[in-house]
Amino acid sequence: MGLLTGCFGYNKSAKRWAYVGDTILVLGGGASIALDVTDKPAACMDTTTMPCPYRSSISGMMVTGVLLAGAGLFGMIFNATRPNIRTSR
Repeated sequence: MGLLTGCFGYNKSAKRWAYVGDTILVLGGGASIALDVTDKPAACMDTTTMPCPYRSSISGMMVTGVLLAGAGLFGMIFNATRPNIRTSR
């Protein structure tokens, strides 16, 4: 569940790694959506003996992909608008 919040950085170095994490979330979400769209079962054609079962066009893999991509985009936008915090060493 922690990955669904996106990655946030507080200084320049942390923001770079946060962008890497957010990019991985977006790519993983896109891959999940693409896999769901391309891996559909064959259409039911035999309605004389048995009615075809209902299959929703929205599956769990599609929802997962949208959540991952959305979290990555949110993290990117949040990092872009968040000011850098100066830390003293």
